[in-house]
Amino acid sequence: MDVIIFADRKGQELLPLTDQTCVALLPLAGKLILEHTLEALVDAGVRKAHIILSPFAEQVKEILGNGERWGMTLTFSTCRGEESTLQELSKLQNPPVSPFLILRGDIIRSGSIKYFLQQSESPTSPCVQALYGKENAYMLLCRNAVDADIETLNWTDLNPIAFAKTTVDVNGCVARIDSLAAFHQTNLDAAAGRLDTLLIPGRQTALGLTQGRNTEAYPQNLKQGIALIGSNCHLHPSVELTGEVVIGDNVIIDSRVTIESSVILPHSYIGELVELRNAIVRGNDLIRVDNGAILKINETFLLADLKTTPFNKGLGTVFNRLAGLFLLILSLPFWLLALGFALMQNPLKPYLIKRLRGNKIDLNDFGAPERTEFSVGEWNVSAPVLRYLPRILAVISGDLSFMGSLPVNLETAEKRIEEWEKLADQTPSGLLGPTQLNIPADASEEEKLMSDSFYATHFNIRNNALYLLQAFQALISSKAWSS
Repeated sequence: MDVIIFADRKGQELLPLTDQTCVALLPLAGKLILEHTLEALVDAGVRKAHIILSPFAEQVKEILGNGERWGMTLTFSTCRGEESTLQELSKLQNPPVSPFLILRGDIIRSGSIKYFLQQSESPTSPCVQALYGKENAYMLLCRNAVDADIETLNWTDLNPIAFAKTTVDVNGCVARIDSLAAFHQTNLDAAAGRLDTLLIPGRQTALGLTQGRNTEAYPQNLKQGIALIGSNCHLHPSVELTGEVVIGDNVIIDSRVTIESSVILPHSYIGELVELRNAIVRGNDLIRVDNGAILKINETFLLADLKTTPFNKGLGTVFNRLAGLFLLILSLPFWLLALGFALMQNPLKPYLIKRLRGNKIDLNDFGAPERTEFSVGEWNVSAPVLRYLPRILAVISGDLSFMGSLPVNLETAEKRIEEWEKLADQTPSGLLGPTQLNIPADASEEEKLMSDSFYATHFNIRNNALYLLQAFQALISSKAWSS
C-alpha cells in the first residue's frame, strides 16, 4: 500500500520552538514527533512511505535518512507548506496507487493504525477517515485521489473538526500540538502513559522513574509523580522532580534544582538553585505555559544551550563554601586589624552595608529565575584587602562564588542592554576575579564591564586557577594594602 505522510506545517503557533526546526522534528517523550508516526506505521505493516515537507526539509531528510532505522523505505518531496492536500497530491511525480493511505506526521495520535486499515476494507466510499475518540485523526484511506473529502487532512485552525462522509472511529486520542501549552501537555501525557500506544524509550529504574542509556539519575531525584529522562543526562543527587516531568537527551541539571510539571528539551543546562514550574526549557529559552511568558535567560549559569555554550561547572557549591570557610579562618587576624583601621579612619561610620546582586535564585513577577540582591558589609577603610573581608561571609552563605565577575547591584545590572554588556551576566558574581584583581576601584563602569565580559567568554577552570594564583601574589603587593 502506498502511504503519503504530510509534515508541512509551518509551526508559527509553536514559536520559538520552531525557529530552528519544524513541528515534525520537535522532541516528544524521547523521540521526534514524526518518529512516533513512523513507528505506528511499521506496527501496521507499512514498509514504504513518501513524506511531503515544507520548512526545514533538508534537516528532516538528514535526520530520517532513507528510513532503514525503522525497516522502511522513505522518499521525500517539498511544498510551500499548509496548502491544499488535493493540490499537493496532484503535484507528486509518482501519484499513489489506490487504495492508499494519507496522514499527517506532525501531530500525535494514540491508537492502532492497523485496526483502522482493517475496519476500512469493507466500506466502498472514495475516502474513509479515521476518528480517534471521535476526533479528527488526520488520516484517510483513499480509493479516489480527487475526492473532496481528502481536504479534511488540510492543516487549518478554521475547521479542525471537519469529517469525511465515511468515518471509522478507533479507540484512541489525538494531540494536534497546536500551541505551546498543547506541546507541554502532550509530553506529560506520553510520560504518564496516557498515550498508551506510543513506544517510549528508556527503562524503569524506580517506581515512576524511566531513564535512557548513560544517564546519571537517582531514585531520590523523583520526590513525587512520574519522570521520563532521556539518554546521556546528568542529574545531581540533590535535584528534586515532582508532578510529571519530561527531560530530553543530553541534559545537565545542577545541584538543588527543583522541577515541577515541566518539559526540558535536549541539550539544555539548568544551573544551581533554579526552580521551574509548568515550564518548557530549550537551552536558555524559558516558556511558562501557565501564563504564556516567553523569556530568554542571559545568565548561562542559570540556563544554557549546551550545543552553543561551552559548559564548565567551575567551582561547585560545596567547594565554594569550604573555600570560603577556609579563607575566613586564615583571615581572622585581619578582622581585628580592619576594625582598628576603620575606627581610626572613619570613627563615625566604621562599617558600611551594601546591596549587591548575588547568585541565589528566585522567581520574578514573570515566573523567570533571576539572581536576587543580598546585604553585605564593608569595612570603611582604604585598603582593599581589609575593606572586602566581609564578602568572605557571602561566599560561605552561597550569595557569592569564590571566583567570578565583579558583584554589582540590581540597578547597575538592569542598565546592561547591549549584547556585549550582557555577556558579563553569564558568570556568577565572585569574591575574586580578573576585574577585582586587575581593574582599579575608581575605573569607569564601562572598563569594569568590558573586563567581566571578556572573562565570561573565557570562563573555565584553568583560567580560574590562574586568577587564584594571581590573587595570592596580589595579597602581598602594596596595591592590596593601599587605596
